[in-house]
Amino acid sequence: ICSSAPEPEMRADFGPAPADAFGRQLWELANAIACENTQEILKRIVLNVPRFCNPRGIMRMDFIQNELMQKYGEYGFGDLKSDVADKTHGDLKDFMMALLSDRLDFESQALERAMAGFGTDEATLVTILCTLSEEDIIALQMAYSSRYERSMEQAVLSETSGKFKRVLLLAGCDRVGDAYAKVINSAVAGLGTDCKAVIRLLVTATPEQLDAAREAYSRLFKKDLIKAVTSEWAVSGDFKRIVKALAKRHPANVNDDTEMDYSADVQAMRDAVEGMGTDEGAIIDLLANKSHKQIEEFREAYKIATGELLRERIRNETTGLFESRLFRETLMGLLTPRTEQIAIYLKEAFEGWVSNDDWGLISMLVHRTEEEKVEIRTKYTEHYGADLIQDIRSNCSGDYEDALVACIAPKARTIARGIRTVMSGWFTSTNKTGLMALLTHKDDLMPTLRKEFEKEFKGKTLQGVIKKECAGEFEAALVSLASYTPPTGVAERIAAGDEVAPVAAPLPTSYQTIAPQPAYGAPPPQPAYGAPPPQPAYGAPPPQQAYGAPPAGYPADPNYRPQMQRQDSW
Repeated sequence: ICSSAPEPEMRADFGPAPADAFGRQLWELANAIACENTQEILKRIVLNVPRFCNPRGIMRMDFIQNELMQKYGEYGFGDLKSDVADKTHGDLKDFMMALLSDRLDFESQALERAMAGFGTDEATLVTILCTLSEEDIIALQMAYSSRYERSMEQAVLSETSGKFKRVLLLAGCDRVGDAYAKVINSAVAGLGTDCKAVIRLLVTATPEQLDAAREAYSRLFKKDLIKAVTSEWAVSGDFKRIVKALAKRHPANVNDDTEMDYSADVQAMRDAVEGMGTDEGAIIDLLANKSHKQIEEFREAYKIATGELLRERIRNETTGLFESRLFRETLMGLLTPRTEQIAIYLKEAFEGWVSNDDWGLISMLVHRTEEEKVEIRTKYTEHYGADLIQDIRSNCSGDYEDALVACIAPKARTIARGIRTVMSGWFTSTNKTGLMALLTHKDDLMPTLRKEFEKEFKGKTLQGVIKKECAGEFEAALVSLASYTPPTGVAERIAAGDEVAPVAAPLPTSYQTIAPQPAYGAPPPQPAYGAPPPQPAYGAPPPQQAYGAPPAGYPADPNYRPQMQRQDSW
C-alpha cells in the first residue's frame, strides 16, 4: 500500500476524502505521513505552501502554524507535529521540528545545544541573544526554563566569561529596565562612583526606560534608585539636584503627543541665564520634565526667539572656577539630540585612560531598535568621519567584539554573519541546529537577509551556499526557506478594493465522488420508453471508451475502482 507514489484512493487508513478542497489536501498529507513518504510530506508542508498562501496575502509561517497545523487536528487526522516527528528521520526530522515548533521554543533548544557538551558555540549565542526584541527576552527565558527546568541566565553565566558574558546577559537575558538598573548599581557599588555612567543613562534613557529601571532596581537590590545615587559622596550640589530631577521622570508627566507652546518656557529660560548670575534651579525645572523630542523643540523655539543657540548659552553660563563640571556635562548631554549624544558617549568610551570604558560601550549599545541603530551609526559618521562598527573592531577583539557588533549592526546582517559562521564550524562541518534556528521563522526578514548574506559572503547567494553545504531533502527544505518572498501589500490592496481576493480552487474533477455502480449481474439501465438511442453524427468516429472505464459488455464489478491520474492540489 505504501509505495513511493501510492494512489490516494488506495489508502483506506483515514476513510473517504473530505469533500472540500482544503480538507482533501489535509487528507493527502495525512496519508503521506502514514506512508512515510517524505517527499510528499516536504512538498505539502514546505515546498508548495508559498504558491498557495502568498496569493491570499498570508505569510507562510502564519499559514503553517494557524491553518495547516490547527486544521489538521480539527479534521481528525491527529497532531501534525507529533505525526511528522514519528515518520521522519535525521536532518529532515530536525528541520520539521524547527518549522513546526514555536519559534522561541526552538531557539531555546538551539541555545542549549550551543552551551552543552565540550566547548561553546559562541556564534549561535551571539546571533540569537544579541538580536532579541524587547518583548521576546522574557518569553525566551520562559521557553528555556519550561523545557529544561533551569534558568537560561544561569546557563549563560556558567558557560561564558568576562566582558562577552556581560554583553550576553545585558542584551539577551535582561529587559532594558533590569539592564539599566545593573549598570547604575555597578556605578555606585563599592569604593568611588562612576558619575559618567550615571550621566550617560540619565541623559539618554527615555522616561519609560527610567521608570522600568527604578522598578527593577528596587526588585533586584532592595533599594531606591534615587536614594542610592544621590547618597553618593561624589553626587552633590547642582549635579545632585539635576540627577534627582532626571531620575524622577515619569511617562505620565511627559507626553510627546501634546503640542506645547514654548513661549513661556523660552522667556523663563532667558530670565534664568540673563542678568546677574544664573538660576540653575530654573534651568533644571525647565529641562528635566521634557522628553528628548520636546527638548529639541524647545531649543528650536529658543533659537527663533533669541537668535542664540541654547546649548552654547548654557555652556557659557555654567563654565567657571566655581561651576560643577558634572552639572555642565549633564546639561550639555540633555541639550544634544539623543542619538547624536549616544554616538558621542560611544566615542568617549573608546578613549578611556588606560583601555576602553566597557560599561560605557555595552550600556550605550544594548537594547537599541533597528531605527536607533541606523541613526546612531549615521551620527557617529557625521561627527567623527568614521564607521562605528569599524571602530568597535579596531578597539575590541574576540567574542566580545562580535557581540558588540551584533548589538549595533542590522539584525539581518547579524543573522547572515551567524549563518556564515555556523556553516564553517569545526573541521568545516555545518552546525545544522544553528543553521535551522537562524533560517526558520524568518519569513518577514528573508529578502533583506538574502541581500545582507551576499554582502557578507562576497557576492555568493544564500541559496547557492546552502546547496553546496547541504544535500538531499534537507537541502531542498532550506533552499525553500531561503528563497521565500513574503506577500507585500496584498491584504492592503484587497482592503482598499484595488485587488480582488482569490477564491478557493474548485475540487478537481478526478476527486469528485464516484457514481454508484449497479449490482453485480443487474441488467444495464434502459433508456426512457420511446426515446431513440443516441446516434453519432454522420462521419464522426465511433465513441471512445472513457479512460479507466470497465470493458464494455461485462457486468459491473462493485469492487472495481477506476484508475485516476494523480492531480496535486498544492
